[in-house]
Amino acid sequence: MKKLFIIAAAAVVALAACTKNEADTTSFEKAKVINFNTVAGKATKAPISGTTYSYDCPAFGVFASYLEKDKTWASNKATATRYMDDVEVSFNDTKDIWAPASTYYWPLEGSLSFIAYSPKAAATAAFAEATGTLTLTGFTVNTTVASQVDLLYSSVNADRTMNESYYVDGGNSKNSETAEGDKGVNIKFKHALAQVIFKAKTADEVFDAGMSFKINTITVNAASTADNMTVVNPADADAAATITTWTNPKTNADFAVSSADFPNATVAAGAANFLGKTLSDPIGDALLMIPVTAFAGTDPTVTVKYTLYRTSDALAMGSKTVTIHFDDIDDTIDNWQAGKKYVYNLTIDLQKIYFNPTITDWVDGGSQDVDVPDDATI
Repeated sequence: MKKLFIIAAAAVVALAACTKNEADTTSFEKAKVINFNTVAGKATKAPISGTTYSYDCPAFGVFASYLEKDKTWASNKATATRYMDDVEVSFNDTKDIWAPASTYYWPLEGSLSFIAYSPKAAATAAFAEATGTLTLTGFTVNTTVASQVDLLYSSVNADRTMNESYYVDGGNSKNSETAEGDKGVNIKFKHALAQVIFKAKTADEVFDAGMSFKINTITVNAASTADNMTVVNPADADAAATITTWTNPKTNADFAVSSADFPNATVAAGAANFLGKTLSDPIGDALLMIPVTAFAGTDPTVTVKYTLYRTSDALAMGSKTVTIHFDDIDDTIDNWQAGKKYVYNLTIDLQKIYFNPTITDWVDGGSQDVDVPDDATI
């Protein structure tokens, strides 16, 4: 079946709640140097909690386009002139700000419009002013989950004439007490991938009966890695930037959830790594996956291998491997959308022992006629 992967309008950018810091005007500000203020739902490493694109995140790429005075991006983008062409932006420890290696300055008249993606090294980027389209090619989701990166893209921050407010704090700053970089262009990143997480528990009655399980492996099978894919982002404005398309999916691959807590762990009597009656913490690392428009019978499956134990003495009582199509799990989640986190809660149960008593009916042992003689004596 032909597969088409579409990133739907799913990313919700959470802005870090912060108070503006009105710092004194510095030589850095007077020079009208272009700097950047980044915000993202998750950092572009393995997915982590929080909303800040912190100083230890990867360098990102930026395009900037110049328009003359009295022109706007929405009306005149086709006439814009390239000003920054896929420039790498990294964290400057000295200035405590996100800035390119070569200094760029604000024009005296006219405006600049910016669009960005992250990580810079993750893909080859191109931007077309005429259509407001950002294209990323050559990105591959790593099948080694610990090496995956969270691919991000931004909407166009249009018609800027100066650095915007930027509050330096411990979340995205390294030297906040000495920071000069108190201003920057706002870059609001969105996620291009979906996040998949697994949790598990033992069915209540099974656990109460003194039995439990250990997860050995969880593997998502036949999922796209999207080698040589293209993300097309019609980014006229923030609202329009949520429509992206994935093309040219690579031959599917398997993604094994890695965990030091569950797979191949030594199990002793009463060990904490038995699954209890409440859902576990996420098992292993979250998976970053190519979005799927709609699950079908040939789309990704999940394989779970688990072992049964008697909790009183940690007696292993066999293992089982089960493979399920995501399409068959539940119709509540029927796709993977960009920027969304999906948690699959696994409940592992056993077949109960019941009895079906029957009785073997009496078997006919035969009959025999007996003549009793009339002269019989007692």
